[in-house]
Amino acid sequence: MGRPLGVTILAAGMILAGVGFGAAGIAFLFMGSTGATASQSGAVAALMTAVGAAAGVIFLFFGVVHVVLAIAVFQLRNVARVLTIILFFVIAAGACLGLLATLLSYSHVALAWHVSILALDALALWYLFRSQTKEAFHA
Repeated sequence: MGRPLGVTILAAGMILAGVGFGAAGIAFLFMGSTGATASQSGAVAALMTAVGAAAGVIFLFFGVVHVVLAIAVFQLRNVARVLTIILFFVIAAGACLGLLATLLSYSHVALAWHVSILALDALALWYLFRSQTKEAFHA
């Protein structure tokens, strides 16, 4: 059995997401470094620096995880399928928290974003749990 088209589409989407996470991570790191060099000194500047650096590292980490797992999924490694399932559950949990936060301060854009993330996660999870997909990964 060859590589299913859905696996290729999933891997490509994960690479795009990884690049997006990486770009956001670099932007957050830049935000943190400019907070450190800002003319303001004090608690707000220190807080912005710390938040920017922490968010940058976290986003870069998720970007690398997405790209590494995408390559392994493309190679039909079953351990990558299992780790991707875990990753998508973590992302879905984050999107659910985002939905709860959106309910506190309503925004059409945020609502659409979180719902679309949940829908894409559900679609990817459904695909990864299909028996035909498991067979392709020799699971």
